[in-house]
Amino acid sequence: MTPKRLAAIAGSVLILALLWQANKEPPDEISDKTEIEFWTMQLSPILDEYILSSIAEYEQQNPGITVKWVDVAWADMERKLLASVAAGTAPDIANLNPQFSSKLAEFNALEDPTSFLSPETIATYHPAVWDSNRLDGKYFGVPWYLSATIAIYNQAIFEQAGAPYPDSLEEIPKIGAQIQESIGKYTYFPSFDGGEAMENYVLLGGEISNDLPGYGLSNASIDRLLRYYSDLYESGSVPPSVLIEGHQKAIDLFQSGELAMLLTGMQMLRTIEINSPQLMEDIVVKPHPNADEGRTNIAAMNLVVPKQTRYPRDAFDFVAFMSSPEKQIEMAKEVPILPSTLRSLQNEFFQVVDQNDKYEMARAFSIAQIRRGDVLLPPLENYSRLRTAFILHTHRAMLGELSREDATDRLISDWKNISRSGK
Repeated sequence: MTPKRLAAIAGSVLILALLWQANKEPPDEISDKTEIEFWTMQLSPILDEYILSSIAEYEQQNPGITVKWVDVAWADMERKLLASVAAGTAPDIANLNPQFSSKLAEFNALEDPTSFLSPETIATYHPAVWDSNRLDGKYFGVPWYLSATIAIYNQAIFEQAGAPYPDSLEEIPKIGAQIQESIGKYTYFPSFDGGEAMENYVLLGGEISNDLPGYGLSNASIDRLLRYYSDLYESGSVPPSVLIEGHQKAIDLFQSGELAMLLTGMQMLRTIEINSPQLMEDIVVKPHPNADEGRTNIAAMNLVVPKQTRYPRDAFDFVAFMSSPEKQIEMAKEVPILPSTLRSLQNEFFQVVDQNDKYEMARAFSIAQIRRGDVLLPPLENYSRLRTAFILHTHRAMLGELSREDATDRLISDWKNISRSGK
């Protein structure tokens, strides 16, 4: 039996355990004292003071409830949460990304927040982000904080090559060829270790929808995407390592002065300043190249409540507290994130913009994009398999192993087959 087959069997066993545990009736509450276990994803130590003081404030307002905070490393969260669910010891609240949230929602392992939150509370969240936490018509998570993808340029590289900043993704191959020919440097690193390729498909005019056969992929739009990625590769705009390395490699290349642009969140400015302070004078911050089209992506981090909780109503009450407009303003003052409640953005903290301050300009561009943008990649059943097929055929087209026509046909066929198996 192959290792791949063994892994698949192990995964199936874990999913069966998850399903069994998730759908068990929770035990009756047996104590007057309620303890809620709250897991976050790599927020310590930078947010220790904020989270601990918020918990103390909540506990003071709710004397019968205590909150136990557990911070988990980003790379360990999925494994630890699946193990805890399988063991029947899941936390009451978990801070997850949308892809993993939707994976749990596929197996009916998460409570529906609309059963516990008031319509008035639900109305405070960004409508598009709130609706993105829905699978098969059922909601599964509450958006906690957001980020938007902006452009961070190394001005010195563009000036040395005599190249303009791109006004759209489609302009990057031509500009990248100019930079490569002039000074031998790369322009862009579209990573394949996340959902960026599928998001770019939508930015280039495609559609991904849970409500359409094969999730709505079209031959013309896939062909356009594959032509774009092939042009990037053939023009020398991207390094060959783009096929095997992820977003961290893009950051490393940019910080070493070998990459002209980063499409990333505003929080990356602080990382660059710490690791490569000499670059800061050359950095120019602008909106995402496609921002004028109003199709930029909003990335969200969720708070979810597993069905194993004994205290779903109390858990969602704490979720509503932590994600309230007031608490999100406090959080945004501590770290470079943006709130998921539109009312928060009306606070004066988000209105003051110093044109000479790169951080404030990055925040202003991000806010503008969140107001106009959308969540480009909806929750998808069998997301991991869909992403693998998407990346595989995109790579094969970039390398010339398949013609664009064949790669397009195979990608769409795979997505149709995967979508049928998931229904």
